[in-house]
Amino acid sequence: MNRPGSLSRRLALMTSAGFVVIWLLAGLATALVLRHEQEELLDLQLRETARLFLPVLAERWVADGAAAALPPASRNPDEALVYLLVDPAGRILLQSPSAAGAALPEGPPRPGHVRTETHAFYVTEPNAAGLAAIYGDPLHERRNAYRASLLAFLLPMLALLPLAYVLVGRIARAALRPVDRLRGEIEARGDGRLDPIDAAGQPQELRAITATTNGLMMRLGQALDGERAFATNAAHELRTPVAVALAQTQRLRAEATDPALDRIDRLEAALSRMSHLVARLLQLARVDAGLGAAPRPHDLRALLDHVLDDSRRNADRADRLRLLLPDGPVLSPIDPDAFAILAGNLVDNAFQHSPEGSPVTVALSADGVLRVGNDGDRLDERTLLGLTRRFQKAGGAAQGFGLGLHIADTIARQSGGSLTLHSPAAGRECGFEARFNAPQPLVSGTGQMGRS
Repeated sequence: MNRPGSLSRRLALMTSAGFVVIWLLAGLATALVLRHEQEELLDLQLRETARLFLPVLAERWVADGAAAALPPASRNPDEALVYLLVDPAGRILLQSPSAAGAALPEGPPRPGHVRTETHAFYVTEPNAAGLAAIYGDPLHERRNAYRASLLAFLLPMLALLPLAYVLVGRIARAALRPVDRLRGEIEARGDGRLDPIDAAGQPQELRAITATTNGLMMRLGQALDGERAFATNAAHELRTPVAVALAQTQRLRAEATDPALDRIDRLEAALSRMSHLVARLLQLARVDAGLGAAPRPHDLRALLDHVLDDSRRNADRADRLRLLLPDGPVLSPIDPDAFAILAGNLVDNAFQHSPEGSPVTVALSADGVLRVGNDGDRLDERTLLGLTRRFQKAGGAAQGFGLGLHIADTIARQSGGSLTLHSPAAGRECGFEARFNAPQPLVSGTGQMGRS
């Protein structure tokens, strides 16, 4: 499948093709005009030379008499000088050595230009004695002179075509810079930034495109705001009744008899899952609103320590948690709530998808790299690439909602950092590791990695 080329290259090619057509038409016109003008000039030279030669040849004939009638003849018709002196009957009285090898005019001399197979001749008016001079030059010399003159004109023009292509390409790229700037402005927009593009200074053609794009972003922003408002309101409205239902279920479980415990456990698990889903939806709504960057740096070490409080309070998770933190603060310009949501989702994801009783490693380096890994199954590259999409779960896993890694990836991008997924985990043959590179610049403390 052919990929479309750039607009500047397309413009350069089309303009250069136009130059080629113009060059061909100019070459054809030049060839016709040059041929006409050159023939006219050579015929004029031929006439004047013949008129000048007539007295000289007549004088030689009178001086030498019959001895000059038939000089030794060379049969080389390429010799430039071909002349004859003839009487009124057309008999040759005097001729150049090369005349014997040329096709000569036949019959009585008629003043004017005459062409034969080999030469162009001019026949002069007869002098007082009735003698006429015939002077000619080879046609092949005229053709050679014509070709040399035409090539001397066309070849430099032909050499200019590649230069014209390069020059037009540069001019096209310079002329299309406003298009590149508009592309950059559109590329900078996203679900977290839909402010209108400033059309000041743009060419007239781009202003219409900018106005259309601004209208599209305005309508998209309204649609996104409505969607976010609905998700946020729905999640807020669901949180309280779900929490109440979960509390009542736990109380009912404490008071129920053995036959009903199994069904109550299932109900509690379903309500607990619903509570987690509501929390994820609230996080998603906040992330869609553009949560991420912060105007000043915050200490990721202190934030991470706070995020892990819930895991420490859970007896099962506390035994499995392996935490590595630097001794000093790790500063990064990321919103504290955004980092807390990101780190919490990565940790929850690692615990949910690791084998029972296996360790989960959470490590923060002094240069702001957060690594969260487990001993789960090894995932192929295609599955890894899809894990950051909404509602995408590894291998159709029953646990989770397919939102945690999507939320974490969105926060990473909006904060100026990046999230990469790896399987197997670093230094292992299996497992999974999520690696968050916090946004720079970082002003981080130095020190050895410590265990807590």
